This record gives sequence, structure tokens and C-alpha cells, in this order.
Amino acid sequence: MAEPHGAKFADPELPDLDLSRAALFLDFDGTLVDLADTPSGVAVPSGMPDLMRRLDAATDGRLVIVTGRPISVVSQFLGGYEGNVIGCHGAEERYDGETNPHPLAESDVVHRLGDMVEAFAATHEGLIAERKPTGVVLHFRQVPEQEPDAYAFLHALETAHEDFDLHHSKMAYELRPKGISKDASIKRMMKTAAFAGRCPVFFGDDVTDEPALEWVAGQQDGLAVKVGPGETGANYRLPEPAAVRDQLELWLED
Repeated sequence: MAEPHGAKFADPELPDLDLSRAALFLDFDGTLVDLADTPSGVAVPSGMPDLMRRLDAATDGRLVIVTGRPISVVSQFLGGYEGNVIGCHGAEERYDGETNPHPLAESDVVHRLGDMVEAFAATHEGLIAERKPTGVVLHFRQVPEQEPDAYAFLHALETAHEDFDLHHSKMAYELRPKGISKDASIKRMMKTAAFAGRCPVFFGDDVTDEPALEWVAGQQDGLAVKVGPGETGANYRLPEPAAVRDQLELWLED
């Protein structure tokens, strides 16, 4: 099997990890929980909030949820989780209880984009518009044959709005502010005094996670874990979210 970007494609077992020395970054959809047909349809295992609390304690507050979802939404899914979150792919960050949103968060232009994408989805059965504080997503998971139409519409919006970029993820397209990415936020957080010197660990499943996976894999002692199939720059792989949760439990037992 090929080894893209010079990184190991899939090691069968992850190494032991001292969580007290780790900076643990976890994607949410497709990594901690299985993907669902709709944004609101994810099923969060009952033990997930407790798992997050124990991981936060074991890392001495160096647990970070890294997600495309808004901070408020992922926190609600995780039973009121109040820890660190990189939300909206980095357009929102909550660290040590303080939330820092992007300047375009909840702006008029974001609301207008949401209105236009909702109106488009309403005329195309099966498409789902998902509003975010900093952008909007158009999901075509239920109607993959409509991907070309979804792309064409959002690409036209991107062309007309120079402060936004169009991104492709699993069965969806998203408009979000330029210069925003998970890897940029992780790099910035790793430079803070609280995270400096920690072993970076990142679990992710999507193409939007790949830059961060590649960066973490390239760091000394960095541990990047691709969840699910597909080419990757990560140095380890797990097959599904259930295996991720099992691995996290194993590290807690060490």
C-alpha cells in the first residue's frame, strides 16, 4: 500500500501515550461519533461526556475538540462540555473559558449567505443547508447526484464574496472566511505557554483534517491518527469512531 506524502499509511497499533505530557486534539464528526445523514442526527454515546471530562483531567486541561461545528453546538452534544474547543474550522476558539470568534461571526454578510443557501436548498429536494456563525454548509449526503449543482451554486457565491473561501468536505461544501483552518488553529495553540513542549496528538477523518494530520505527523513525537479509509499524511490509522473511543480509554488506563 502506498505511503502518501512520505508518511506511514497505517500502523496496526498506536503506541502507549502519557496523557500528562500530551496535547490532545480530537475532531468530532466521523472521529468521536459516527457520521449521520443530517447535521442534527448524530448519535452521541452516553459515556462520551464523562470520557471528555476524564481526558481533560488526564491532560491537565490540554484536551481540545477540533470541529467544523460551532462551539455551542458541539458543547451541547457533549453534555455541556466547557473545555477547550476549536470550532467552525478555527473561526471560533474557546480556550481556558474565553471564547474568541472571527470578526465576521454573526455578521450581516454571513446571515445573507445563509438565507441564499437555505433558499437554494429549499428548491432542491434532499439538499440541507446548515447555518454557522461564520459561514454556511450545503450537504448533499442524501442526494449525491446533486453534488454538481451544489458546487456550482456555492462557487458562484464564493466568486461574489471575496472574504470567503469554498471548501469541500465529506458530502458537503462550505463557505467560510478566508485564512481559516484547523491546522492554523492547532499550530497557534501549540505555541502558547500552556501547550508548548507537549506531544501533539490529533485524530481526524476528513479531507479538512489532512493539513493538521500532516503537520502533527511531522512533529517530533507527534501522533496523527486518520480515522477511516482514504489516503492520508497521518502516521497511524483507526477504522472507525468506536475504535477511537476504545483507544482513548486504553490511554486513560495506562
